[in-house]
Amino acid sequence: MRNLYDSLVRPFIFLSSPEMGHRIAIYSFKQRWFWELLAWHFRVDDDRFIVSSGEVRLSNPFGLAAGFDKNCEMFESLSALGFGYLTLGSVTLNPREGNPKPRIWRYPNESLVNSMGLPNDGAYRISERLASTNRRVAPLILSISGMSLEEFSDCYLRLQEHADAIELNISTPNTAGVRIFQDPDTFAKLLDTVMTRRRDNKPVWVKLPPYFDEKTRENVLELVNTCIRKSVKAITSINTKLVKESRASIGTAGVSGKEIFADMLRIVSDIYTHTDGKISINACGGIFSAEDAWKAFQAGATTIQLYTGFVYRGPSIVVNLKRQLLKFLEKDGYESITDVIGKVHK
Repeated sequence: MRNLYDSLVRPFIFLSSPEMGHRIAIYSFKQRWFWELLAWHFRVDDDRFIVSSGEVRLSNPFGLAAGFDKNCEMFESLSALGFGYLTLGSVTLNPREGNPKPRIWRYPNESLVNSMGLPNDGAYRISERLASTNRRVAPLILSISGMSLEEFSDCYLRLQEHADAIELNISTPNTAGVRIFQDPDTFAKLLDTVMTRRRDNKPVWVKLPPYFDEKTRENVLELVNTCIRKSVKAITSINTKLVKESRASIGTAGVSGKEIFADMLRIVSDIYTHTDGKISINACGGIFSAEDAWKAFQAGATTIQLYTGFVYRGPSIVVNLKRQLLKFLEKDGYESITDVIGKVHK
C-alpha cells in the first residue's frame, strides 16, 4: 500500500494546497467502512510492543500526534491503522477559527510549516461528538489548550470523561496567549487548578516546547521539574519549532517534520537524563522510519507520536514501523521495546 500511496495518492494530494490536502484526508477518513475493511492489512500484534505511558497501557508505542484530527471526527477510522493511541485536538473551551488562511506550507525536506492558531469546534460540540460513539477504538488522548487558567480547567472538565488521558498543550507557537503557561510559576498554577478541579484521576500529560539555548533549556527543564512535583504522568516532546514566515498572517509559524528530528532527539535525551527516566516521554518530531523510532527509544522515549511522517508516508507508516522494529528487536536480542528505552544512557 505504501507504493500506491507514494506513487499515486500522495502526488495527487500534493497537487493541492496543504490545507485542501488535509480536507481530502478528512473526507477519506470519514468513510469508516472503507478503513474497517482494510484493518487486517494494518494489524501487526505482538506482546513485545506493549508499553505503559503516563499510566495508560498501550498495545504498541506508536501514537498519532495532536493536530491531525483537531475535531475528533476521524478517530474511528484512524484506529484501524494500528496506532497504539490517538492524540486528538488540540481543543479549546470555545470554538476558534484559527489564523487567517493560508496557514500551512510544505518545505522541500519532508517538513511542514503551519500557523494554524488552534482552529477547532470547541469542547462542547466535540464532547457531544465523542459521546455519540460507543465503538471500541485505540486509547484516546485529548489535547486541550487555553488562554487562561479557567479556560484550561473548564475544557478539562468538559472532556475528561471521554479520554484515557488529557494532554495540556502549552507549547503551540502560533497562539501567543498559550505561551504564558511556559512561565514556571504560571504553569504550576495551571497544574494546581486542573488537578484540584478534576472529578477523577485521569492522567495528565503535558506537551512542552523545544529549546535552542541555555536560557530556554533551563526554563523547559524547570517546567519538567514542575511536572514531576505536580504528578504529571507523561511529557510530550517536542512541539513545532518557531520560525519567521512571511506568508503567515502573524509573521511566524511552526516547523515540523525532518527539520526538527535532531532537536527532538537532543531534547528527549536531555529530559530523560534530567529525570533519570522517572517520567514517560512521548517523542514527537520528524520520525519517518524504524531507524528514527529506534533512535528515539534509545534516547529515552516511551512512545512515538507521528504527524508529518504520517502525511508523507501514508496510512501504512505504523504497520511498516512495527514490522521493521521487530527485526531490530530480534537482531539485537531485546525481549521487548521497553528494554530499548534510554539504552544510550545505560
